[in-house]
Amino acid sequence: MEIKVDRNIYSDSCISKVVYLLSKNYSIERSIENDYEILTIIQKTDEEFDINEFWDKMNDFKLREIINTETKDIKTILYAKAFGEFDNFDENDFD
Repeated sequence: MEIKVDRNIYSDSCISKVVYLLSKNYSIERSIENDYEILTIIQKTDEEFDINEFWDKMNDFKLREIINTETKDIKTILYAKAFGEFDNFDENDFD
C-alpha cells in the first residue's frame, strides 16, 4: 500500500513520529516525489493497516506541532520566571 502525504501540510517531524509509532507492525519505506512524501507500507504482522487511524495520528501530531509553536513564547517566560532570578519578564521581552 502507498500513501501520499503532502509535505506542505505535514512536516518531516510529524511524518517521522507517525512512521515510528507504526513501526511495530509495519515496515515503512519513505521517498520524496515533488511536494509529496510517499510512504510504502509493508505489513510485519497480521494486523490490518487502518488508513483512518493513520490520518488520525497525522492530524494529532500536526495539532501538537501547532500548539508547540503557538505556546513557545509563554513557555519560555514561565521557564525564565521559574528558574531565573528576574521577576520582571513579560511577553514583550521576546518580540
